[in-house]
Amino acid sequence: MAPLRKGRHMNAESTEWGEARWDAGKVLRWSLLHLGALVGGALYFSWSAVAVFAVLTGVTMCLGVSVGIHRGLIHRAFRAPRTVERTLGLIGTLAGLGGALGMSRMHHLRDFHQNQPEADCPEYFGYRDGFLSAMTHALFRTWHARDASVYPAVDADLEHDAFFIALERAGLWLQVPLALVLYAAGGPAWVVWGVFVRLALTQDGFWFVHYVSHVEGEQPYALPGCAEQGRNAGWLALVSMGESWHNNHHAYPSSAQMGFGWRQPDPGWWTVKALATLGLVHDVKTMGNLPLRPGAHRRPGPRKHPRRCLRRRDGAHGLPV
Repeated sequence: MAPLRKGRHMNAESTEWGEARWDAGKVLRWSLLHLGALVGGALYFSWSAVAVFAVLTGVTMCLGVSVGIHRGLIHRAFRAPRTVERTLGLIGTLAGLGGALGMSRMHHLRDFHQNQPEADCPEYFGYRDGFLSAMTHALFRTWHARDASVYPAVDADLEHDAFFIALERAGLWLQVPLALVLYAAGGPAWVVWGVFVRLALTQDGFWFVHYVSHVEGEQPYALPGCAEQGRNAGWLALVSMGESWHNNHHAYPSSAQMGFGWRQPDPGWWTVKALATLGLVHDVKTMGNLPLRPGAHRRPGPRKHPRRCLRRRDGAHGLPV
């Protein structure tokens, strides 16, 4: 990895902007989900259950999180009737990463700090201390800001919507009716793989992709002065639903399209195009009809970073890939 950039070092212990505190609720949820996934997955293995896991993961992460919540509700990369927005938001909440409101708030926090100079990007929002630190922050800690008013607010139309407020309050309890349906259709194996294994791997996989797409891959666009500029980790494109074209996304944050052409597969973009064809979404924004983000510029010539061990920027080893 590139060496630590010069400048005032903002470490994990700094409280200038706030602090990351251990969250007992997150630790308990993660532990119970992974215990259920490990024990139940071994006891109740079946190929039909694995198929249920794969289908539900694809639908909730692609249609729900990537398209409905991230590209649609957070970045407004397209417009849709409120019924469609709510349906996509419900599907995304079933992924188990949080509701549209919670994910929007966290996205705005990260976006704010990652687009500041490194001195103003606490380690909770950065990746200077490597894989284990980043995953620990994401999975087990919660950010407590000293002054929440400095951060961008969630879209008022979204924040005051009764349906999205209800989804936020329901949280993981939304898995209960899904589990009942799965039990009726396929027994305990479908519940274990369709709920516990899916939620455990979704949480770990989401933050793994998030980490990799900021530390490993191509950077065709430069965003001077930004602590984290994103990278295009193409080898994760399909499993991330196109989200790992992250340098492209940083350069064109309001684009529903993250991958350029067939050489950069983007399942989320394919889904948006399908929804547009069906007349369910409109006013779709793309890299072709948007300007570059202010301050960004295209780097001259190819800038490739071959796959290698994900190293901490201080030289210690991280997770091999």
